[in-house]
Amino acid sequence: MGSVGVGLVDAAAGTARLLEEIRPGGVILVGTAGLYPAAGQGLRLADAVVADEIALLPDVTTGRHTYLPEVMSRQVSATPGLSEAIRNAASLAAVDVACPLAITASAPAARNAAKSSHCAVENLEAFAVARAAAGRNIPFAAVLGIANHVGPAAHREWKQNSARAAAAACQAVLTFLGAWPR
Repeated sequence: MGSVGVGLVDAAAGTARLLEEIRPGGVILVGTAGLYPAAGQGLRLADAVVADEIALLPDVTTGRHTYLPEVMSRQVSATPGLSEAIRNAASLAAVDVACPLAITASAPAARNAAKSSHCAVENLEAFAVARAAAGRNIPFAAVLGIANHVGPAAHREWKQNSARAAAAACQAVLTFLGAWPR
């Protein structure tokens, strides 16, 4: 176990370092996420979810100022068997996760990110950790506690709810590990 760091770059570097040091048989990222407007699925603050598809997002302000080149990985899937086992053991919803380069801080950008990505939540690290695990052919899953609504109040909400959201994600993983055959 270890901390990978905050954001895409630090998460990629931290995950690569930990994978080399620990050489795990699987990776479960535990973190927090913001909920996009109209994400549906009855999700609320402090709920935990498990990642399904994870998308790297370019500029979410308008979507016209930047793009990701075709040769660049833009989508990665969590390992289906591992994610499904966690989801079933802890009764979690499976959601698609968007990973922008920075926190989305305006309502229009949040709507644009949700619309363009078709994702329910936003997290800054899942894509980097998933790609690092995939690069070593290691099963990967992400369990995220919903700490805030994506938009202008996100930071204030995250500060108020991050501990509860992280605890929900941790509890889901502990439930899974308790149910996991030894």
